[in-house]
Amino acid sequence: MRGIAAALLCLVLASCGAADQVPPRSSASSTSDTPTSTASTPAPLPPSSVAPTQAPPPLPTPSRALDPTLKTVRGTVSAGVEPGCTLLSTPGEQYLLLGADPAIAVDGAVVEVSGRPDPGAVTTCQQGTPFAVTRISRI
Repeated sequence: MRGIAAALLCLVLASCGAADQVPPRSSASSTSDTPTSTASTPAPLPPSSVAPTQAPPPLPTPSRALDPTLKTVRGTVSAGVEPGCTLLSTPGEQYLLLGADPAIAVDGAVVEVSGRPDPGAVTTCQQGTPFAVTRISRI
């Protein structure tokens, strides 16, 4: 049974290789030397019915000044009730500083902080509105 399967496999593989070969021309044939078929080129595509559009105007360069969520506040840094929580007290709000440079955001320092308030952020600190800091400097 294995011998028959091997013979069939050889026959199939041999016929696959022969499919790509062109049979040689016979000199006794009465056909002419001119080819009977010519390669066809695809027909050109019809012109587009859509009118060309102008390029859109360039987009403005991103600017923090244009970002409505960016906020800059000034206040005094203090430690929160929970360890590792740093607060910024301003006249109208208390912020929990997230990502502030610990060398600048020290207890008692008066600083200016830019960033984005993120009241939905989950933290272990129980005080202040979470505030993602992008820049901090002492005043």
